[in-house]
Amino acid sequence: MFEQGQRVRVHAAGLPDFAHVRLALPGPTEGAWTLFLIDDQGDMHEIVVYAADQHVVRPIIADGGADSARVLAGMWTRWMAGAATNAESSAIASTQLRPYAHQTTAVYGAMLPQPQLRFLLADEPGTGKTIMAGLYLREMQRLGLVRRAIVVCPANLASKWIADFGRFFGGGLRQLTTNTIREDAVSGHDLWVFSLELAAVNPAVQEALRPDKAGWDLVVFDEAHRLTPTATSFHQIGRLLAKNTPRALLMTATPHRGKEWLLGFRWPVHHPHRAGSRGLGNLDRKRAGSRPAPTARCEPPAESPDARRAVH
Repeated sequence: MFEQGQRVRVHAAGLPDFAHVRLALPGPTEGAWTLFLIDDQGDMHEIVVYAADQHVVRPIIADGGADSARVLAGMWTRWMAGAATNAESSAIASTQLRPYAHQTTAVYGAMLPQPQLRFLLADEPGTGKTIMAGLYLREMQRLGLVRRAIVVCPANLASKWIADFGRFFGGGLRQLTTNTIREDAVSGHDLWVFSLELAAVNPAVQEALRPDKAGWDLVVFDEAHRLTPTATSFHQIGRLLAKNTPRALLMTATPHRGKEWLLGFRWPVHHPHRAGSRGLGNLDRKRAGSRPAPTARCEPPAESPDARRAVH
């Protein structure tokens, strides 16, 4: 059953999920095997597989029976992981920016490998969330995967976004205003930042920013804790932009503002195709004084063909 060089899937505590068989010997009982496995880091592991526990270690067979969508997502993840490793030196080398370790880990280790980004970046104030968003955007541009992007932020932060983008990433971010809409100039430039308050009260802005019309590849929500159904107009803007945009990044230092039941309300923006009326149901239960059901914070990256990815 087991042969030297085989790729195997392992279901055992303390052992890697995937490995190669270095040596396969008959085990202590009939039908058992003693396996010496080499993981992807080159470390060796020994395991005895008894006849009744053949499911613990299974050979991976190229039979064409895998789910196509999962295979393609896995190929993307592995390709992006390799591309991100190369991009890290080339993109950063062209600027004066020297990111901290937690910033490169978030961008190159967690965000870039995801085929469809749905990511909640909930670091504390002062940890450089703007830097991480800018790094992700520039790398995706460099790889040819993002062309048009929009940043949604409170009115008082729009000028800071433009200044920081100019300082760290060479500029190119412009502020979208009512004049921009009036002059029908949204399509004339690819990188925009606009005020959440402006869009919330101006139907013309909402119409011009619709993803199916503007063709956004990425939307970044700064101060994303404001996108709750308790702020109806803000929440609607979030859903409008996230629904048909392939990549959405939510940034906040206070993901639930001290009230964990609020965290679930990012779900309709974070996962617009799965949300339904879930948030409103939780709101009704909260008002009734009952405890809402737990909600997920973040989408895990897609699985690679032979490796499970961690939830970030």
